[in-house]
Amino acid sequence: MPMKLYKVELLSGLVLMSLSLLSCEQNEPQGVLGEEKDKAKIIFVNATPNAATQPAAAQREIAIWPFYNGIQFNTFPIKFPWSNGYKAFAPGTMVMRFDTAQSQSNNPPGAAAKVGELTFPTEADRYYSVYSIGTAQQTEFVLLNDDLALPTPGKAKVRIMNYSPDSGPLDLFITGGSLAAPITLATSLAYKSVKPFFEIDPGTYTIEFRVAGTPTVVKSKANVIIDKNSCYSIWARGFRTVPSPGNTFGGYAFDISYHANRWSNPL
Repeated sequence: MPMKLYKVELLSGLVLMSLSLLSCEQNEPQGVLGEEKDKAKIIFVNATPNAATQPAAAQREIAIWPFYNGIQFNTFPIKFPWSNGYKAFAPGTMVMRFDTAQSQSNNPPGAAAKVGELTFPTEADRYYSVYSIGTAQQTEFVLLNDDLALPTPGKAKVRIMNYSPDSGPLDLFITGGSLAAPITLATSLAYKSVKPFFEIDPGTYTIEFRVAGTPTVVKSKANVIIDKNSCYSIWARGFRTVPSPGNTFGGYAFDISYHANRWSNPL
């Protein structure tokens, strides 16, 4: 009899534990990093520089909080020019709201303020990039569908964007790797323009954004590693002419950003 009672108590404990675990799983936030099947994956990138012309305001770093269907998943707001990595959600309609960070360094200072909203449909096992562009004073948002299918074995894929508000049209050249001479990856890329993913050879390159149709280099970045069997985004950001010379935060000057949307270990 004691043995039977022990079995009943053990079984009851397991049932309660299972119910408790099930309850925890049901209450977990629907937004985590990773390669979750049957989920939509979304990354947010802050490509919005501060265009303030007043010296005191020009030094401010204005970060952005992204909200996903009303839920905030980040511990910290996303500063220019960073991203928050892909997050996974149940497919369906996504409403993203964007607020300035609640900080005295805001422009204007004080409580968080909504700067925009974007509503779009999502599908399972699809990837999306949302960029805030324009300026902190006049923010816009761009939604990109990320084609992260693997390239031809041994190749890489890159996508190129111009998100510099005042650069004008740009050409993108690369040198290095196995190249005998510089090659052009994009021409006359206007502000907000995107050249979709295409294949290139992997390698370690120097990337140059030039004024379209001229040899004038706006910015170059050396030692850019493009690994095989991976997908990358490359974009121009910041101001070619800073709004408040001598005062504008240095990180808002024209520069080149790139990240791996999908990376495969080359080893």
